[in-house]
Amino acid sequence: MIAEVMTWLTTRCAPKARQLGYLYEAIAMHARLKRCRGAWQSHLQDAQAFITQCMNNQPKGGVVLILGSGLGVDLPKEALLAHFDEVWLVDMVHLRTARAAWSNDAKVRFIVHDVTESLDALVAGDLTVNMPTQWLGKTDIRLVVSANILGQLPILPMSWLVAHQSVDERELETWSRHLLQSHLDYLKAFRQQGAQVCLVADMEWRHAEGNQVREVIDAWRGLDQPEPDAQWAWRVAPRGEFSANRTQTNWVGGWCLPAFDTVHAS
Repeated sequence: MIAEVMTWLTTRCAPKARQLGYLYEAIAMHARLKRCRGAWQSHLQDAQAFITQCMNNQPKGGVVLILGSGLGVDLPKEALLAHFDEVWLVDMVHLRTARAAWSNDAKVRFIVHDVTESLDALVAGDLTVNMPTQWLGKTDIRLVVSANILGQLPILPMSWLVAHQSVDERELETWSRHLLQSHLDYLKAFRQQGAQVCLVADMEWRHAEGNQVREVIDAWRGLDQPEPDAQWAWRVAPRGEFSANRTQTNWVGGWCLPAFDTVHAS
């Protein structure tokens, strides 16, 4: 607990990251990783293997843009560094442990950015969902990785809205679906400019008591899910994390989406 408090006090980040809970969540995720590393290991390996497979579909060089780089433990660091000229890691918060994991490699850029480009409006009371535009038009971006953030995008903003604004449940659900769709449209725009996209995303969250699944939640909030190229289970909360009897397993999908010009050329 003392280590987490010190991290909270000493981590440099944008005020909005503290306000909306991104710094708290990053610290909590790091602590959870230490507790649950054994249960998470197969998911981390599957994610790394899928990103590597998708990466290997294209020539070496250029830039890889990783949206939601997080702690970096689900990214194939050595393979990315060997394949690309530059690795851009984008998130609201970069903990020192995440930065240290990349060994200060000159190829790596840590970029603090709201990938939804809608949070400034949200904290001002405007529920408009913007279409992100950052980095569109940069033709040296060869691969864009959406690193298991799709289903997570609305969660912290929705919690903040419930605590600070009068918003009904239907309005929240509509806003959250628009946020997810905007992210998918953003990835589509990169494909239109010639980049390949690797989408790793939760498909559903399964909550169980004992050996009985009690609740299944659609992580895409009703949006159509294309058939994934790969899928696997992530035991995100094994027994003992929530309670002695409660568990959560996320079903994760991987989609390797070629650039549109590649699709048309074939």
